Amino acid sequence: MAAHRARGPQGPEAQITVINRDGSEAVFDDNRIIHTMERVGVPRELYDRVLAHIKEKVQADNTISTDEIFYHIREFLIDKDKKSALRLNLRQAIFELGPTGFPFEKYLGEIFESQRYKVEVDLIMEGECVSHEVDLLIEKDGKREIVEAKFHNQNGGRTDVQVLLYTYARFLDVREKNRIDNVWVATNTKLTSDAITYAECKGMKALSWNYPAEENLHEFVERPKMYPVTTLTDLTIEEERRLIDNGIVLASDLLKVSDEEFASKYLIDEKRIPIIRESAELICNP
Repeated sequence: MAAHRARGPQGPEAQITVINRDGSEAVFDDNRIIHTMERVGVPRELYDRVLAHIKEKVQADNTISTDEIFYHIREFLIDKDKKSALRLNLRQAIFELGPTGFPFEKYLGEIFESQRYKVEVDLIMEGECVSHEVDLLIEKDGKREIVEAKFHNQNGGRTDVQVLLYTYARFLDVREKNRIDNVWVATNTKLTSDAITYAECKGMKALSWNYPAEENLHEFVERPKMYPVTTLTDLTIEEERRLIDNGIVLASDLLKVSDEEFASKYLIDEKRIPIIRESAELICNP
């Protein structure tokens, strides 16, 4: 893994330090940036130019945050390769589904449906002792499972073991009465190490941005092109909210909306409809 060293004012090279979202530090690594660009489909001929652009933005103390790195990659790409710039915005776009957790629950429902699950969202389930609010009930191959959707609307948040504890307790209470076979915890951020250990110990299914190593949230989103509408930078915040409030959470859903609906139901200016539709087609099509 190659580390980059920036030339300081006196001539000697100084190491660039990356500040991660959780406050930890790492050495700037060209290869990690290149891997990210490969993942979202940036043309190879742009790699060196993107790296040079990022390094021009390093602070005077030779530091740069993860968020700044992603911002500057998108900034460079947006008018050169818009498709990869939009795809690079995926994780932040999921944060922007908030501020409440319900759009994330609906978004998860769409993801599970794309995996051939039958899905119910936001229901009350009677347990042996008390009734419970259940975010999702999913069913496939004769197995019924409940899902706790834990949404964070800021970078750096983690889902800890306490969430796993109360979710498992809920599962135990509703299991017999509702023929529930297992339970999931799904989050748009990371799970703490204790949360992962507890899930593995109890046989729970856990889903986060990068856990498990395969079939994690990131892969679930990327494979079937389940990009949320918040990925599209051509939409205003108010337009995003109107779409989400009316049940439109996927960019692909916009391809099914008529021009008349865009204007009358979602109050989007007619002149901007072709631009929004073009962005949705760009990000959703191979």
